[in-house]
Amino acid sequence: MAPNKPFELFAIPLAGTRLIEASAGTGKTYTIAGLFVRLLLEKELTVEQILVVTYTKAATQELKSRIRRRIAQARRGFLTGRANDDP
Repeated sequence: MAPNKPFELFAIPLAGTRLIEASAGTGKTYTIAGLFVRLLLEKELTVEQILVVTYTKAATQELKSRIRRRIAQARRGFLTGRANDDP
């Protein structure tokens, strides 16, 4: 079995379907939010065109909150010219 390579958010292709599966606390929600923002900006998709699926109501709420926060961070970055990529 090959060793796991570090996940590179900006190296992953945006075409097709992606499954993100990992242990708790490994950054899944951060990664999904980052991919969501990339789809908005790089592929010029609308929020309505992106499907994100999770399995519990709590996870859904957390994911929605994190995605909204990442969108707001990206917007502030574009408006101010300063990036803030806090997880």
